Amino acid sequence: MRWQVQELYFRQMLAQRLGIPIVGRICFALATGSSTSLWAEYARRELDIPAELLFEGTNAVLNAFNSMSSYRNDVLMVFPGAHEETAELAWSKPHTHMVGLGGPNMLGDYSEPNVVLYSDTITVANTINITGQNCIFHGINFQNAGANAACLSAVKLDKYGCVFKDCRIAGTMATTQAATALACSLWIRGAGMYPIFDRCVIGHDVWTVRTGTAQGVILFNESNTQVNGGWFKDCQILSYCETSSGAFVSVVGNNVLGRGWVFQDCVFNNYTAGTAMDQAFYQSASNSIYDRAILLKDCILNTKGCASWQDSDYGNIYGNQAASAATGGHAIQVSE
Repeated sequence: MRWQVQELYFRQMLAQRLGIPIVGRICFALATGSSTSLWAEYARRELDIPAELLFEGTNAVLNAFNSMSSYRNDVLMVFPGAHEETAELAWSKPHTHMVGLGGPNMLGDYSEPNVVLYSDTITVANTINITGQNCIFHGINFQNAGANAACLSAVKLDKYGCVFKDCRIAGTMATTQAATALACSLWIRGAGMYPIFDRCVIGHDVWTVRTGTAQGVILFNESNTQVNGGWFKDCQILSYCETSSGAFVSVVGNNVLGRGWVFQDCVFNNYTAGTAMDQAFYQSASNSIYDRAILLKDCILNTKGCASWQDSDYGNIYGNQAASAATGGHAIQVSE
């Protein structure tokens, strides 16, 4: 009877947090590590979670995901800890969701974890590869620290309608990644239509310095797809780059980015002790961004680390910052 009471609470909490009226099956993942036994004891004795819903140790997240069903709003609740993924997590089931149980602060890395899904395996291209539509991710720190040029991103998004809230997404954490032009933290492909990123931190400014030519923290690079309608709301886009050709957002190819992309109340901050990046938004060609696609609403750029929003002057990035086109939204040093 006790689990039925706990389950009712979880359903009410998840419906409110995720904004969905009906929640399907709920399952749980426990990481390996020194604190696992404490969380496991709490899960079994205090929460009375049935054994068939509780997945532990190596591949706990993968095994839990494999038990979920598509189109049912099944939810995976992830206990705090560093959850290592030794193979790419293929999140392929529509209307399935992941919620971290560690609270709203997703900063830090897998050595100081709250709720972290990470890979440092050199054969893992993307820590999570999302091909299921209308999935929600809440309170998860995704990281890719694989020391190989083949380790491309922490999150690869290639399906429509997904939502990320209070998440951290960090790639290019190792030298070989950081030197690879098409490596990034967040990789959005052609089917990754109208995602929402709400209060997320994308990138990092404390690990390996990025050196890849025209490399972005966020990457779009699938030609002739015109992926549409993304919304970054109240996000931090962080970078550690001392290469002038580096960027926060890199759009590579022809007609890659379609209409309706908005960055609202976002902070763009690149750390450098030397050379600043030339521009925040890199485009490989004049038609990389199609039909004036990017709008900056009340955003700010730290010009000590990045000189300008864009310097290619292709006429497809607009902002409402109250200043000239050259300096709108640029952070300035303040004095008494």
